[in-house]
Amino acid sequence: MSGEMVSVPGHEPHNCGSVSFQGIQASCLGYAVDNMDDIVFLNTAGPQQAVRSLWASLAGNGALEITQTLIRFKRETSYLRFEQPLAMTRLHSMVLLHPQASLLQMQPGQDCFYLLSESQEQIPLRLFYMMLNKAMPLPLAPEWSEYLWKVGTRVRFKRRDESIEDEDDEVIVRKDRAIVPLKTQGCGGWRVLTALDYWMNVIEHGLLDSQIQ
Repeated sequence: MSGEMVSVPGHEPHNCGSVSFQGIQASCLGYAVDNMDDIVFLNTAGPQQAVRSLWASLAGNGALEITQTLIRFKRETSYLRFEQPLAMTRLHSMVLLHPQASLLQMQPGQDCFYLLSESQEQIPLRLFYMMLNKAMPLPLAPEWSEYLWKVGTRVRFKRRDESIEDEDDEVIVRKDRAIVPLKTQGCGGWRVLTALDYWMNVIEHGLLDSQIQ
């Protein structure tokens, strides 16, 4: 709980429908969910009792519905919760945030972290660098951010000195992308995998190829 103002993704809240549970309803102002519809970020507003009832449902392992999509807490995760009254109204807003989506709260050594932004088109490279740098015991340079993001969003990549026609020599870094978009409304979001061997491989090839230095 915090009575202080908090910063959430998006310039202004977007009405993304309603959040409901067994007839209890509040407005949804933005959300991001991961695999199995686990909550990464949720911004909702409504009467204080309704907002707190929705929180109780999630805390009790229940599921909320947003425009016919069920969302739930990720198991064994202590979510950050911020609640505050909305000025000039009797309504309250509540923001729920996965700890791995917070630069201050995220823990190194986890399988992934979550990157949130104002929109899916706006990529916060500076925040991406700071979170990736905190997540792994690797010496990263800020000027590598664009290269790391570009490679992380690909399934595989090729050294620049290799022929485009020679597909057999293509360097397969990972079967799946390391950076995957989340399902979002009213914000942008990505899951970033933190496998150490993957990022070491990416950095090694970037240095050998002079794409980073």
